[in-house]
Amino acid sequence: MRNDLASVQAFLASVIPGRAPIPDDPALAETAARFVTGNARLTPAAQVDIYRRQFWYRHREILNDDFPALARLLGEAKMDAFCRDFLDAHPPAHAPFRKMIEPVPSFAATWPGFETDAGRTFAADMARYEIAMLDVRAGADAPPLDPQKLAGLPEDAWERARIVLHPAARRLVFSYPVHRLRKAWLVAGEPAILPEAPSPAHIVLYRNRELVTHFEELEPEAFTLFGLLDEGVPLVPALGRLAEPLPEAQQQHVAAHVGRWFQQWTALGLVVDVDLPSSS
Repeated sequence: MRNDLASVQAFLASVIPGRAPIPDDPALAETAARFVTGNARLTPAAQVDIYRRQFWYRHREILNDDFPALARLLGEAKMDAFCRDFLDAHPPAHAPFRKMIEPVPSFAATWPGFETDAGRTFAADMARYEIAMLDVRAGADAPPLDPQKLAGLPEDAWERARIVLHPAARRLVFSYPVHRLRKAWLVAGEPAILPEAPSPAHIVLYRNRELVTHFEELEPEAFTLFGLLDEGVPLVPALGRLAEPLPEAQQQHVAAHVGRWFQQWTALGLVVDVDLPSSS
């Protein structure tokens, strides 16, 4: 067996992600001795095993750091088991950490360590929310809306103008109010207890000018409208698409509240521009 750099790297890459201690495997221990010299205190296998353990500790630390509310719900021992099972199912590779954690919600939705389907649904919701928080913090920025631009719009602008929303904002639907519970657990220090029943929530997650992440709960109709605007549908056509399938009472509700919704989104910094295409 050649001891060139490529061979050493290939051996380490094959054993460092492993779960089993290298000294416990005679074949691996023998191979390790061909690549690593060891020292007076450690055999070659034990020396390589240090890197294997650190590899797993580091990735478990990432999961604990990125999902603090999920870790709070599970407790230290159960979160450690969750991390081990997740990393077994999704072995870390040479990819950005954001890519590594992407499967956490779907994994939580089926993890047998939760005793009930409700627990799995809640955990998946919480994981999606905590990933969204990371995305909002790291997302692109945009200058604030120029009030003069709104004042100078012609009367028919809302028929064709595209309302530009903040690129870092995220729309999220949950079966449980994980956004409020996470804040209660981690900020207010309340006990991390699984809710007795679902309570669906529609939110927009965003960050303010001070780069602090916030959530805003939206009515279902406002949430749908926000999504249409985010797709680039101008306001008046978006309202038409929203109202068409609704009963008359809900249509009247939308008509009565759309002005307030738009003012609120503008005040929160969610609306950053109004793009009026040429009429030619």
